[in-house]
Amino acid sequence: MFKNPYFKSSLGIYFSYTMLGMILLLHSAHMPFLTKQFGTDLAGISFLISMEGITRSATLYIAGRLSDKIGRKKFLWLAPLFAIVFLVGLPLAPNYQVAMLLSVFAGISHAFMDAASYPSLIECFPKTPGTATVVIKAFIAIGGTALPIIIAFFASNKMFYGYTFYVVAIIGFIIFLMLYNSKFPDTKYVKDESDNKEVSGKKFASEPMLWREGLALVIIGFTSNATFIIYQTWIPVYAQKILGIAQITSLKFISYYSMGTLVSVGILALLLRKTVKPVHITLAYPLLGLIFLITLLVLKTPLVATIVFCLVGGSSAGVLQMSQTTMGELFWKNKGATIALVSTASGIAAAVVPGLTGLILRYYDILHVFYFLIFIYVVGIFCAILANLRYKKVTKNEQYDIKEQIS
Repeated sequence: MFKNPYFKSSLGIYFSYTMLGMILLLHSAHMPFLTKQFGTDLAGISFLISMEGITRSATLYIAGRLSDKIGRKKFLWLAPLFAIVFLVGLPLAPNYQVAMLLSVFAGISHAFMDAASYPSLIECFPKTPGTATVVIKAFIAIGGTALPIIIAFFASNKMFYGYTFYVVAIIGFIIFLMLYNSKFPDTKYVKDESDNKEVSGKKFASEPMLWREGLALVIIGFTSNATFIIYQTWIPVYAQKILGIAQITSLKFISYYSMGTLVSVGILALLLRKTVKPVHITLAYPLLGLIFLITLLVLKTPLVATIVFCLVGGSSAGVLQMSQTTMGELFWKNKGATIALVSTASGIAAAVVPGLTGLILRYYDILHVFYFLIFIYVVGIFCAILANLRYKKVTKNEQYDIKEQIS
């Protein structure tokens, strides 16, 4: 990986997801301040998160199609610029309506990032696409681990909560400079470094079907991100309401979740270099996650919560990335567009799930949010079984088509 000519470019992509890992936590970590600033409740803040998801979903497919046609780079460096507008603006927003508008900028940023990043990494690392994309999850986790530390620093010094947003904005500007000055591979052909040949595509035993295995992968895109969003948004509330832990202390459980993710990504990266396929992870990890969640709901103690949140962080690591990688592998002719379908589904989850869980919390308690998560897991597991069965069938005797010899 380090000798790859696009290593620096990919590093800029990974740092973008560190920034994103921070952005995804900003609402939930600052709910007391935001509810007071905008005169709303927890459900109102969850609707702000939903607006980001709605915008992301509406933008992703178009961005993916355009990235196939005009290249990935423009979308990659535009993403942090849109994020900066959101980060600088939200702490200064005078009312809830302006906050909703700023969430649109966050959604566009996330859409541009996803539409170009995954296909770019697959093209930068054609021999190890699963490893290249799962590392994204590690950088998201790094952001999720670092943000509570930044928040704790400003909180302990009784400083304005918006300074956290501004720190992330500075990181975003540095990322913009990195990506603006980077180069990326051609979107149509990728180089196989083992024999200096260009790979134009693949031959399958039977043609993959978008409405069958493709649809299953799209639904996994929804369920995997729904799982991530529920944990990232409601872990602090669970710790406060069920375990009786103070608000600042409850943020540590997000760090535990993120640390579990980091460890799991390291293990997963090694497995993907062996015999494990990305599609296998889409089934194995949700099965483990369901077991861990049931344990959390049965044994409600701080010690169990600490262990389980680490484990569920690990079991959710890379499921979305593996479904996107598998989609790009099966439907390689239009990687940007087809991967964008999975990303769009994850964006729909980001739009629907915060609002839906906010409504659940408005009328019930936090435990019902996690009961809903059990249903999400079951749907994802069913689709993963279908995707694995179809993948095994269509990739039997799979071959690469060699376009031309490179001198």
